[in-house]
Amino acid sequence: MADPNPQEDFSKLTADLAALREDVAKLAESLATLAKQEGAAAAETVKEKVRSGKAQAEATAAGLLDEGAAAVEDAKACASALCRDASGAIERNPFAAVVAALGIGFVFGLISRSR
Repeated sequence: MADPNPQEDFSKLTADLAALREDVAKLAESLATLAKQEGAAAAETVKEKVRSGKAQAEATAAGLLDEGAAAVEDAKACASALCRDASGAIERNPFAAVVAALGIGFVFGLISRSR
């Protein structure tokens, strides 16, 4: 059996520690590279989701704008038709229109007086 040589054991231990340090440094470098790659992939996924959400929101807003414009046009048409109908009724029967206006004024007067 060989006698243990502390100097030789210490040298081997120092060499092993140096190799271990290199391995840990390589592992840290590999993990950093992997983290960067995964972070970039995650960022790209988030960007794509944001783009998709933005496109959907824009499409919805455009649809709502079109629906609103159509509703405004319908309301204008209804108001115009109502005005024409009211004008026609007043021209056909002016006395009834004056009596109706007086009645409406009287009712509003009573309502406002009670407060």
